[in-house]
Amino acid sequence: MLNVFSYLPVLKTFIDAESARTADRTQFQEMLKFCRTHRSKVTHVVFADLSRLARNIQDQASTLATFKQLGITPVSCDERIEDSAAGKLSVNLLGVVNQFFSDSLSEKTRYRMSVGVQEGRWLHLAPIGYLNGTNGTSGLQMDSQRAPLVRQAFEWVATRSYSLEEVWRRLRLLKLTTRRAGRPITRQTLSRMLRNEIYPGWVVSKQHRVKGLHEPIISQELFDAVQDALDGKAPTPVVRKKLNDDFPLRGFVRCASCDKKLTAGWVKGRPKERYARYWCANKQCAVKVGASRDQIENAFLGILGMMVPTQELLNRLPEIAKNYWARRLERITNERRRLSTVLTDVKTLNQRILLQKVNGELSAEDFAMLKDTVTQQRTDAETQLTALDAETSTMETLIQETQNNIVDLVGAWKRGGVQQRQELAWSLYPEGLRFSRETLFFEPGNVLLMNTMREMIAYLRDEKNIGVGDGN
Repeated sequence: MLNVFSYLPVLKTFIDAESARTADRTQFQEMLKFCRTHRSKVTHVVFADLSRLARNIQDQASTLATFKQLGITPVSCDERIEDSAAGKLSVNLLGVVNQFFSDSLSEKTRYRMSVGVQEGRWLHLAPIGYLNGTNGTSGLQMDSQRAPLVRQAFEWVATRSYSLEEVWRRLRLLKLTTRRAGRPITRQTLSRMLRNEIYPGWVVSKQHRVKGLHEPIISQELFDAVQDALDGKAPTPVVRKKLNDDFPLRGFVRCASCDKKLTAGWVKGRPKERYARYWCANKQCAVKVGASRDQIENAFLGILGMMVPTQELLNRLPEIAKNYWARRLERITNERRRLSTVLTDVKTLNQRILLQKVNGELSAEDFAMLKDTVTQQRTDAETQLTALDAETSTMETLIQETQNNIVDLVGAWKRGGVQQRQELAWSLYPEGLRFSRETLFFEPGNVLLMNTMREMIAYLRDEKNIGVGDGN
């Protein structure tokens, strides 16, 4: 091959770091623009090989046609490009091979990324609050500097006490910055962050939505509350709170038709009237259960009233107490973990605020505003922790408490708060109870038995019509 480098002067060098899969590359387009602008001076364009010029047969043909129109000779360091039938065939064949290689590599990459997403791994640049991990498992690690501020942003929005503008201002005062450029976050970045499902622990692509391997920064309940606030929906504490004073059997009672847990809430009826109801929210359910709160809770009290404290029931006290203890311990542990995280975040934020105040980065007004917010959060968390400590009890005390409840289950239900009511229900029936729309009562989980009972009821109803005269 002719060594053109020995006598061709270099007018300009373009370094293209982008993939040649597309012609929409900054340096590539700059090169074409330079060739058109200086067409009287440019005689040759030298490149490493055709795959660096283009990895698409159409882009390659278009680029070579542009060179020919401008009177420019393309020179590949690795291939011979000749303006002959054989030379054109060779160039076209190389273009097809380059495109095949590129398409094949792209397919493999998409497949591997799809598999990675299905496994719950994050395969892109870590969002604010996380760092790209090096352990090869989840792909994300918690950013100890930014994660508390991200969590704080969600908490502020969920309270509905601050506008997005106010939240954004507070985050900028607390020095929340982007990872790539280290710049203060913009309003648009905040809006995208508050909508990102990565924070409650999901990995989402166009085809998949799976639980990620990374540690969530916030809970799903907090994320849902923020989405409601952003969408302007009325607060719906029943959906977000695991326990609600108005509906102690929410999540415990199941639909007898589809076996899904019933949800509950206040339903609008006549003007200015609201009704407490339980209902099945499963769209695929053929016979959805729907009943008033009084119907379901009175039916449950009916079951409790029929449970006479027999010796067999009393013999189950250790088992029932164990169930009580397990559920109470799980709830207290989860809530204590959440409150501990809140206190840690508050401590971190307080240190940030004090440091910025010392360095003169905060005005007296901004310092007072942030300090009041942090102090209130710490007070609320400590109050809730104190309440949790008062709830704890020993196993022996719990067995005695359970024995007292067994003697008067209905009275224990009426005296207890929502937490005690749920503990009582779940400890007696660990699988929950199924409520029937037809009988307005609870049915056994045994499908064969349930169907037999329905047939008996139908038979008894039909039997009433036997022997009725026809009027003759």
